[in-house]
Amino acid sequence: MEATIIQKPAMRLVGLATKVTLYDVQQNRTTLKLSAEYMERKAEVMNGINEREVFGLCTDPEEYNPETDPFEFFIGVEVSSSEEIPKGMVVREIPAQTYVLFTFKGPFENAGAVHAYLYSTWLKQSGYELAGSYNIEIYDERNHGPESEESVTDICFPVRKK
Repeated sequence: MEATIIQKPAMRLVGLATKVTLYDVQQNRTTLKLSAEYMERKAEVMNGINEREVFGLCTDPEEYNPETDPFEFFIGVEVSSSEEIPKGMVVREIPAQTYVLFTFKGPFENAGAVHAYLYSTWLKQSGYELAGSYNIEIYDERNHGPESEESVTDICFPVRKK
């Protein structure tokens, strides 16, 4: 699996968020439901920077246990201003950061293999460590929906040199 180190500037995102467990994501497909709701409401967001890029942001709590702990799933777009937030939507600020970027093909379930590779192999061999408790999935024109075998998705994890 190929990894690329990139720099991303600070971002302000507007969208929808919910707390979920990994089990809930896998069994109840809560993130897919929230994503569908967001896509129906996407036109409500003002000041969007790039309408073709949608961001999925997963934020883990301190000392996250994936078997039991809920985490936040957010889906939204980057905006130049967060002055007009649609009812029920939230703002998330992402700092400028160094990331390791992986690209995967296929349905959203394939993101699990990226996470497994990151923790089991890449972090041990790379000279980097995680620099935050979140990751960002980028859905752009290469993404044909969360269940499409043809979708291509980028996933970024914040890192710093050890």
